[in-house]
Amino acid sequence: MPFSKNTESSVRVLVIEDNDDDRELLLRQLKKSGMAGHVKFITDGRKALDFLTVPSKTLTEELIAIFLDLKLPSLSGLDLLRRLRTDEKLQNVPVIVMTSSNDPKDMEECRKLKVTNYVNKPVSFTSFSKAVADVFHLPRQGEPPMSVEEV
Repeated sequence: MPFSKNTESSVRVLVIEDNDDDRELLLRQLKKSGMAGHVKFITDGRKALDFLTVPSKTLTEELIAIFLDLKLPSLSGLDLLRRLRTDEKLQNVPVIVMTSSNDPKDMEECRKLKVTNYVNKPVSFTSFSKAVADVFHLPRQGEPPMSVEEV
């Protein structure tokens, strides 16, 4: 598998996605942004929660984005997102949701949980490109957050 296996201290982008094709497409876009060497891939919601909630000042300071699938094994993306938004250290990390769900309830819940972007699957090269570009051009802390944009 060509995905990066980094140590916690070098993780800047966390991808929580169980689909190989979607991970590969995202990795190609992150390479263009110069971030491929700082990506960690996790394919399971519970493992992602464990990774994110282990006390690590370095992780919470360096993490700049989470790409999150809503349909994950063991813990759904929405359940994971709800937990992240209650964690003081992680609640402001930009989250880009990638999902095949067209359920308006999922979209509304994502809006309430202040996701940065909502990308529908099947993911196109253009929609991934825009999501990656948007996350690296987010306002600094203290500026208003971006609204959820359906791509």
